[in-house]
Amino acid sequence: MRFFLPYYFELNKYLPIFATNYWPMKKKGFWYKAFDLYYDGFRNMKLGKTLWAIILIKLFIMFAILKVFFFPNYIGQHSEEGQESDFVATELMNRK
Repeated sequence: MRFFLPYYFELNKYLPIFATNYWPMKKKGFWYKAFDLYYDGFRNMKLGKTLWAIILIKLFIMFAILKVFFFPNYIGQHSEEGQESDFVATELMNRK
């Protein structure tokens, strides 16, 4: 094996996929396999990275900006501290 190491590194420059098969790592865990699946998929994307950026920007706009301006904390403003469940129960019973 000692005489093989220089050839391995020489091969690694030209054929990295072929050269990594000489020393396979034993990674059998679920979390590693899931991470490897997504990491490999994102690494090889071209258009997908742009689409994911658009999705993340839209999610930020929906949850950070729109929530602040269009969805106020109605229960927190109209009920006392610790009595939120009673406020919701009375509102549900009184509405028709």
